Parts: sequence; C-alpha cells; structure tokens
Amino acid sequence: MKVSELDGRALDYWCARALVDDEEEVRFAEVEPGVVVTLAHGEFRKLNQRFMPTDEWRDAADILERIRDLQLQAQEGRAHCIARFGDRLGPSEAEGANVRVALSRAFVRARFGDTVDDRYPREPHAVHCGVVTPLAAGAVPPSPADDRAAAGDETGDIRSVPRL
Repeated sequence: MKVSELDGRALDYWCARALVDDEEEVRFAEVEPGVVVTLAHGEFRKLNQRFMPTDEWRDAADILERIRDLQLQAQEGRAHCIARFGDRLGPSEAEGANVRVALSRAFVRARFGDTVDDRYPREPHAVHCGVVTPLAAGAVPPSPADDRAAAGDETGDIRSVPRL
C-alpha cells in the first residue's frame, strides 16, 4: 500500500513499527480497535500502551522528538509536511488531512519508503527483523529477561522468591 494512502489504525501501526530499528522487537498486544504496543528504543519505552499518533498529540510527540528539520504548511483541512528524521540522509515529504496525519506519513515514508505491506496482522503479534510472530491472545508476551533466561544468561536474575 502507498504510504500516502495510509490512514487511521493502519498508519498508527506502521508508525509504531517505525519507532524501532530492525534489530529491536515491537510487540502488538492489540491492533484493532486501537494499537497497543510494547517497545524499547534507546531510552524510549512503551509498555502495553495505546499508541495512536494520528488521533493524539501525546503520541505524535514521540514522532516529533525524532525530527531534525521540519517544514509545515496547513490550510483548509490539508497539511503538507517536509521533515528530516534522525540520521536519515534525505527529507521525507507527505500530505494529510491534518498535521498529525501528514507528520505520521512522513515518518513512515522516511523509515520504510513509499510503500508498506497492506496486509498487517490484526491479531496480537511481535515483529523482529521484519519477521512477524503471532502471540497467543490474552497471553503475557515474553519479556527480554525471559529471552535471556532461555539462552542461559543470568543477567538481572536476583533469585528472589516470587510474592503470591
């Protein structure tokens, strides 16, 4: 699907994926009716939180923090955005019904290019290195500590007795 046509939850979904690098995992506890994510990128963390940058400025601020250069034009129900994000070389340009949509589209375009897969999963799942892994509905997704424990790494294991 063309990034210029993304809207609503699909755009929110791709914005969440764009927040992390390929080597980092993003987990989607819910995609419909709203996007609920768990992710970490540097000092930025979200733990099972709704993420809807096309609807909420609070979430759009997570995108705004990554901007190095920004030009906006908004008039009569249309917005045009030209933005440079982080270390990406060239500017990314997009339009939308409002500033949040234009900004979100520019962010997704900067990360993934002009097109993205329009068949994103609607069920709970994780994405790591571009690979989608289903998560059991209602199950608690594994934590990075669980991943380390499975590999035999005892980092962070204080061996305390769990409380009941």
